[in-house]
Amino acid sequence: MSLPNYILLGAAKSATTSIYDILKQHQDIFAPAFKEPHFFDFDENFSKGLEWYSTTYYKNVKKEKVVFDFTPTYLYFSNCAERIHKSFGSNIKFIVLIRNPVDRAYSHYNHSVRDGFENLKFKNALEEENSRLLKYKADNNILSEIRCSYISQGLYFKMLSAYLKYYDLDNFLIINFDDEIIKNSKLVANKLSDFLSLDLTGLDFTIHSNKSGKSKNKLIQNLILSNNYFRKILKKIVPQKSKQIIRNKIKNLNKEDFKYPEITNAEKQFIFKKYFQEDTYKLEKFLKIKTNWYS
Repeated sequence: MSLPNYILLGAAKSATTSIYDILKQHQDIFAPAFKEPHFFDFDENFSKGLEWYSTTYYKNVKKEKVVFDFTPTYLYFSNCAERIHKSFGSNIKFIVLIRNPVDRAYSHYNHSVRDGFENLKFKNALEEENSRLLKYKADNNILSEIRCSYISQGLYFKMLSAYLKYYDLDNFLIINFDDEIIKNSKLVANKLSDFLSLDLTGLDFTIHSNKSGKSKNKLIQNLILSNNYFRKILKKIVPQKSKQIIRNKIKNLNKEDFKYPEITNAEKQFIFKKYFQEDTYKLEKFLKIKTNWYS
């Protein structure tokens, strides 16, 4: 039974798709055709067991040295840490991408707006997050919880702490989106090469995937994203992995480039101090780093 020995935990909207597209070029790295299996965070999937997980996503593994799961919401859901530890023990390794949490939240917000799941202004969405999350958790509405957890998915120290109950820091490679992925791709390549114990020479680290955009056709968007008769039929006749791949291909074909309105630096600083400053301080102190996020 083939299973991953590396997991990219997140954070969402921090270039996880770009890293996926870069690493899957390597002959000794196996990445599922669908980037995000969502095995450990979706109860419905986890209840099917490791055999299902393996045969659904990893049946084509051959002799690759590195086998990945690239599900960025594993970092957000704290129960994933225990599930992963019980399934794999202490040897599995993790990559975590961190990004200025205000920029990450705004990117996340715009993604939800684009897909028709967000009607509030950014400021109001942040203010309403706690009450929304309480409702979605009570309703076991995991997708809505993921879509509106703009602040919560940027509290990196809080999220990492759940994993550090089970794993040493040596099990993690933490990469700063702002200082490394954007400004120093050579450093990122070297870090990944050391962590994966692979020569990554020749991989294209200039790939920039999942660029921001908006839907060309709202009808197509609603057809693939809303809970309608078409999706119910598709769910019955198409295997989960194939369904996910088809949905994402349609989404990408229906997307056109679009630059979302920027928020001012003063607004960013206010949001950072209100929601993220305390968690960032704890992260910096623990990792002995300086993020330079509005310091």
